[in-house]
Amino acid sequence: MTFDATYDPADDKLRLRASSRLDAETYAKVKAVGFGWAPKQDLFFAIWTPAREDLLVELAGDIGDEETTLEERAAQRAERFTTYQGKRAADAEQARKSVSAIADGIPLGQPILVGHHSERHARRDAEKIENGMRRAVRLWETVGYWQQRAAGAIRAAKYKEMPAVRARRIKKLEAEKRKAEKDLGIQRSRLGLWTKLHEPNSIQRKDGAETTFLQRALHVVECDRWARYGLHTDLESGKITPEALQAECVAAANTLIDHYGRWVAHLDNRLAYERAMLAADGGTVADKSKPEKGGACKCWGSRGTWLYIQKVNKISVTVLDNWGNGGKNFTRTVPFDKLTAVMGKAEVDAAREAKRIAETPDGCGFVLLTEAPKPTRPATREQTPPDIAAMRQALKDGVQVGVSPQLFPTPPALATRMAKLADIGWHDRVLDPSAGTGNLLHAIVDAEPTAKIYAVEINRALCDVLPSSLLADGEAFCADFLACTTEQLGRFNKVLMNPPFHNGADIAHIKHALHFLERDSVLVAICANGPRQQAELRPLATTWEELPDGTFADQGTNVRAVLMTVRR
Repeated sequence: MTFDATYDPADDKLRLRASSRLDAETYAKVKAVGFGWAPKQDLFFAIWTPAREDLLVELAGDIGDEETTLEERAAQRAERFTTYQGKRAADAEQARKSVSAIADGIPLGQPILVGHHSERHARRDAEKIENGMRRAVRLWETVGYWQQRAAGAIRAAKYKEMPAVRARRIKKLEAEKRKAEKDLGIQRSRLGLWTKLHEPNSIQRKDGAETTFLQRALHVVECDRWARYGLHTDLESGKITPEALQAECVAAANTLIDHYGRWVAHLDNRLAYERAMLAADGGTVADKSKPEKGGACKCWGSRGTWLYIQKVNKISVTVLDNWGNGGKNFTRTVPFDKLTAVMGKAEVDAAREAKRIAETPDGCGFVLLTEAPKPTRPATREQTPPDIAAMRQALKDGVQVGVSPQLFPTPPALATRMAKLADIGWHDRVLDPSAGTGNLLHAIVDAEPTAKIYAVEINRALCDVLPSSLLADGEAFCADFLACTTEQLGRFNKVLMNPPFHNGADIAHIKHALHFLERDSVLVAICANGPRQQAELRPLATTWEELPDGTFADQGTNVRAVLMTVRR
C-alpha cells in the first residue's frame, strides 16, 4: 500500500490518500489523531497539528503541496451539491405525481369524496395523499437546501480570499504565534530550573543555609504549575527520588519545547504565506488608499454613509459616530481591515466644492450624492412551483375526508373521448349537470378553451372548489339538477354528463337534460347498462355503445355502463 500526503496553507489542512483500503491498525491510528474521512474525495483530512504531521511523515515519507486550490475544491463541492439538488428535484416530482395519481385529478384543498369507496378506504387514500404531499414538499425544500449549499461553497471560498478577511486572519495568526512563543518561553525556563537542580546554589534559602537536593526539588515542584499532579506527595513519601523526578521533568519540558517550537515555526510559515497573498492582492482598502485625518471612510457601522476620519492610529482610525446613541456624538475606533472604502482629504474637499456632499445632521459624516447605489444580491433560490405551494397550503389546512355515496368520477380517458364526440365549437354553450370532481370539465376545456361552460353540482364541498379556470364566461350552480329549470340555466348546444346511477337516477337525469338542448344540439352521456335503461333510454339514443367491463374499476366499481349520444 502506498500513501500520498499533502498540506495546503490556504485552509491549513493535511490530506492523506491511500492506494487501497487501510488495515484496521492503520485506520485506528489515523482516526486516533483526529483525521476525518471525505468519501466523495476519497481521502482523510484534518487541520494541521504536530502529531498529525508526524503520522503522515511516518506513513508517506514526506508531505507535498496540495495540487487543487481552495476555489477548485469549492467548485467540486458545488458540483456535487448540484447533483444532489437534481436528484431531490426528480424525487419531489415523482412524489408529486404519486399524489396526483391517488387524488385522481381532484384539486388540492378539495375534500376527498370517494363515494364508491368505503369511508375507511377514503381515509386510507387521504393518509396516502397527505404522506405523499409531505414527502414532495420536504424533497422540494431539500432541493433549495442543496442549491444554497452549492452557492455557499463558492461564496465561502471567495470570502476567504478577500483582502480584509485575509488581514483579519493574519491578526489572529499573529496572536496565536505570540501565545505559542510565550508558552515556549515558559517551557525553556522550566527546563533551566530542572536542569540546574543538582547544583547546590541553584536555589538558596533566605538565611543562607545550604539546601538538600530533596528540598530544592520540593521547592521547584511547588512553583511549577506544569508538573504532574501528586509529585510533592510522591517526593515526601519517597515514592520517587529527586534524581528520577528531575529526569522526568526535564524530559517533559523538552517534549513541550519541541511541541511549541513546531507550532511557532508552523505559524511563521502560515504568516509568510498569508502576507505574500495579501501583498499579491494589493493589500486591504487601507493599504491601497492610506487613511488620513480630514479624509473619510466607510466601515461596518456606517451603513453607506461616509464618516470623517478624526485621527489615524497605528492599525486603526478614529471616527465620530452617533449610531443608536440619540445623544452626543462619540468616538469609535475602527481597525484598518474593517474599512470598506477610504477617501483622502483632497478627495473630500473636491467633492465638497463640486457640491456632491450632503452632510449628515449629526455632523459625523456625509452622503456622496452621485454615488451609485450598491447592487443587491440576486436571489439564488428557485421560486416554489405552484403545485408545491398548493401542497404546502393543503398540509397547513389539513387534508379533509368525506364520503359521497353516488360519486364515480369519469375516467380521464373516457372524458376526453366524450368531449371529442360532442364536437364542441368556440361558440357553444356547454353544460355538465353532474360536475363532481370536474373531470368532464377538464376534458371540455382541453377540447375548446373558449366555449362557455356551465356546471351543476349538488354537493356543496365539491361545487365550492371547482376551479374558476374551468368556467371561463360560465358559472357553477350548487343545486339538485332535477330541480333546475331552463329559466335558471338557459339552453345549451352541448351537454356532457355522468349522472348518478342509484335506483335509476341516470334515466331521470338524462331525460331532464334533454329539455335544455337547443335545436341541432348534442347530448353525450354515460348510463348504466340495465333493462330499465335499455327500455327507456335506448329508443332516444342516436348511438348506443356498451363500454368494456372494468371501465370504472379504478373508480371503485364494476358497474356495466353505456356511452350514449342524442342528437337533435
